[in-house]
Amino acid sequence: MAKISIPFKSFLRNNIVQALVIILSVLLSFYLEQQRQVNITNQEKNYLLTDLTKTLESDINQIEIILDGLGDSDRNLVKLLDDINNNHALLTDREVVEILLQIQIGTSFFPQDGIFNQLIANGTFNLIENEELKSLLLDMYTHKKERNYATSTEIDNFNLLWRKQIMGNFRIQFNYNSYDGEIYGQQELTRFRFNKQYYLSNELYGALSQSRIYVGMYTRFLNDQKNQYNTALALSKTEIGED
Repeated sequence: MAKISIPFKSFLRNNIVQALVIILSVLLSFYLEQQRQVNITNQEKNYLLTDLTKTLESDINQIEIILDGLGDSDRNLVKLLDDINNNHALLTDREVVEILLQIQIGTSFFPQDGIFNQLIANGTFNLIENEELKSLLLDMYTHKKERNYATSTEIDNFNLLWRKQIMGNFRIQFNYNSYDGEIYGQQELTRFRFNKQYYLSNELYGALSQSRIYVGMYTRFLNDQKNQYNTALALSKTEIGED
């Protein structure tokens, strides 16, 4: 049996070493590229979460403005109901009509979901490490979003019909200042014809009471939303290392 010469053994060993070096270099290159892609994706996730925190802060501010308006509306509804209970002895005709114009129960909350949709679309949502944050965002921008729209639509439909009756029964004329007010502007009463019979009717009393129910429902919903948004904001900041 022929023996393998020492030079050939050395040649074979060198080739094996070179082959291993090449293989390891390729594997290392694949690993480094994979890590580079992961780092880029994580960086993109953090950029989007940073934008999300700004969106959450903006939405929280929007919720607080609407809650303030709902609180004012509820207090005005109570004033009118108390006046009707006292046979219109507590408020003047003009005060009643001005209060009716101030009541806003149809102001809806519109969440900004663009950043969340980006997180889902490019797959970076799955890179979020905090499972509570992921679950919370999914609930906020899917289930709660649909519930918000359903509730808002019901209230808006009621509000449109009710305000049409108010405007018609009291023949209200007003000027509208679109630059005054947090969201929709303000109405300034210029002329009206007070309809005491309608004002003291069961129809209006029932509409005012129903309005209070809607105010209470939406106030509760928005307070729950505000708590969720504040939690999501805190968790998002922790995820990107701001805390």
